[in-house]
Amino acid sequence: MMRASTTRAPFARLACVALLVLALLTAVGCTSAPTADGTPADGSYQVSLELEGGSGRATVESPAEARVEDGRITLEVVWSSSNYDLMVVDGVEYAPTSTEDGSTFEIAVPALEGNVAVEARTTAMGDPHLISYTLHLGDAGDENQGASTASDGDAILVADYHNPDLGCGWAPVSSLDLSHAKNFTVDDYEGGYRLICIADGSRYLLVPEGKQAPEGLASDIRVVAQPADQVYLVSSAVACLVDKIDALDHVAATSVTPQTCSVERLKDAIEDGSIPYAGRYNTPDYEVITEAGCTLAVENTMIYHTPEVREKLEDLGVTVLTELSSRETEVLGRLEWVKLFGVLFGRESEATSFFNEACERIEQVSADEPSGKTVAFFYINSNGAAVTRRSNDYVSQMIELAGGTYLFSDLPGDDGTSSSTVTVEMEQFYAMARDADIIIYNGTTDDSIDAIDDLVAKNPLLAQFRAVQNGQVWICNRNMYQQMADSADIIEELHAIVSGNAGQLAYFRKIS
Repeated sequence: MMRASTTRAPFARLACVALLVLALLTAVGCTSAPTADGTPADGSYQVSLELEGGSGRATVESPAEARVEDGRITLEVVWSSSNYDLMVVDGVEYAPTSTEDGSTFEIAVPALEGNVAVEARTTAMGDPHLISYTLHLGDAGDENQGASTASDGDAILVADYHNPDLGCGWAPVSSLDLSHAKNFTVDDYEGGYRLICIADGSRYLLVPEGKQAPEGLASDIRVVAQPADQVYLVSSAVACLVDKIDALDHVAATSVTPQTCSVERLKDAIEDGSIPYAGRYNTPDYEVITEAGCTLAVENTMIYHTPEVREKLEDLGVTVLTELSSRETEVLGRLEWVKLFGVLFGRESEATSFFNEACERIEQVSADEPSGKTVAFFYINSNGAAVTRRSNDYVSQMIELAGGTYLFSDLPGDDGTSSSTVTVEMEQFYAMARDADIIIYNGTTDDSIDAIDDLVAKNPLLAQFRAVQNGQVWICNRNMYQQMADSADIIEELHAIVSGNAGQLAYFRKIS
């Protein structure tokens, strides 16, 4: 976890300067090792913060400030509404420290990264009532989950974003064939020039090695000189795609940490220093990025929260490209972003082959007759309520593609206007899901389940579920959301589960 700021005191400073530096360090914190027991050193930190649960309308500010003092971690949570008058965390009640420009709370959290179950009381609808949420702190896999959290909504998509007019009179001669992805395009021009358009309205001209950008190029188009082999990779969600096309040698620095990386080759490279860690998306280490010679940053939608970081990177000569794979509505749409990285890194044939093979495998599975088995996918929050995913979510889609019938097909907000998750009180959830043939517990968010007894301990009503009584309870592993590239494998495993032919699986395990 990077600290809020980094201060390096030169050797042998004058005493007055040393005192000034010490004062600054005390005020804002500096990069230092954690204590012997793993607790972060005292000081101030910035952490990414995402909200899951509720109706999907509430948001929290990100990045958020966290302070560590004598091993105690305090997180400042600023809500989008001033109607929250109470938060409950681990049984402790917190009153707001301010209700101006949104309710502000200071809560105790166990770590600077991970998931924290909270309740917040709102007075917006007459009678005050508590709503269950999950706060995702730091690099807890949130950007990879595909959940449309409140903060993700800052990525404004442009309806008619495809604009092949370079402004210099050139016309495209062809375009990249895309069958499912809706949020990027690639146009080809004479001489090997290629234009990438992203659905947020940004455009990038890839200039072949040894050539120059054309005169009269439209001012909004950013130039990316080929080969793009000095990349600062921030988006951990697409690291698996870059790995699949054997393009990790194009990555010169990354914000992915070994602790949160599920791509073994990238993890090894970070640990041995061949790909240096360059800080978090909101507090990058500009010195590392500069020393690595980075010319292109591949970000995710979290960069929209820190425009000053983007501006600083561009001031340093680093072009910033924000990938929007998480905004695709289809599983294969997300996966087809591999073609963009194939274009960027000169691995187009590898990307196309990989994508076509994945499509064939998924189509083969989905061509089978539906199993007729109903599937409930959820986890239980600290309040004993179920948090499940809407039918438009990509996990729900994978269950359907695998031949299962996703149980929650008519939840409010299934029109795509709300968060991908919804919290359901257990009594209502019992009525909806008690007859589900198969339960898949969301171990990505809560991996505390090792046996059915652990599940039932979260809420005794679960013992009455058909799937529990019939021994059809599964749990997905913590890394499933981070493996977009393995979508075909995951769907095949789901197919094995719903068809009753599951053996040893990589992403799911049966509990008893």
